[in-house]
Amino acid sequence: MKPLLDVAREQVSTIRAGRVRLLSVVSPTLNEVENIEPLVRQLSDVLTGLPHEILIVDDDSPDQTWRRVEELAASVGQLRLLRRFQSRGLGSAVMDGFAAASGDAVACIDSDLQHDPAILPQMVAELERGATLVVGSRYMPGGGTTGWNRLRRLESLCATQLARACLGIRLRDPMSGYFAMWKSDFMRIRERVDGRGFKILLEIAAQLPPTGVREVPYWFGPRQHGKSKLSSRVVLQYVAQVGRLRNSRDRVTP
Repeated sequence: MKPLLDVAREQVSTIRAGRVRLLSVVSPTLNEVENIEPLVRQLSDVLTGLPHEILIVDDDSPDQTWRRVEELAASVGQLRLLRRFQSRGLGSAVMDGFAAASGDAVACIDSDLQHDPAILPQMVAELERGATLVVGSRYMPGGGTTGWNRLRRLESLCATQLARACLGIRLRDPMSGYFAMWKSDFMRIRERVDGRGFKILLEIAAQLPPTGVREVPYWFGPRQHGKSKLSSRVVLQYVAQVGRLRNSRDRVTP
């Protein structure tokens, strides 16, 4: 079996002249200074030959992640920084990044190196083939997680089943934070998307027809540096988010 990076490079060669003229890869950050350089390096390697930009949306990190991005941008021409001073939160960071992106296709990837950049060309290829939303999935053949204990797996399963049961979302991995879509589709639904939620994919998927959704398998890796943002507060926010989306769907359903 070929290494995934080799497959990614082959995939890039097939989509150079496709509908995607420029891919904007958006990564929200808060205190991820140790992860930025390897993230940018991996993205640049995988996307060689595919017109792209890397847009880091930083919430004025106390560890000065934003400064490290500025330093790297001096030698990485595709790297851009959006430093936010007032707004806070992952969901709104993704929304601001997508809105500020220069590309006609946008992708969201976490900055903690747990999302494998090597599947990005495959995600772009799915957009080329007519998808409106492409999700990196841990819960389909070829995907999985690394280093999770039994409790972490149970928590993820419960959260996944809650979203599917309450919102009717057909995604096998609705909890994923790794996805790509057309910027025009995002701008069309932007005003209906609530950026307060921790799982911005749920907000977006709830506004798009399920017929255009595709999933691409990947292995969710362990965090390399820094601390996880998952907490009991985040869990409560997620439950409230699902409830709000359910109520909104019920109001518009005859």
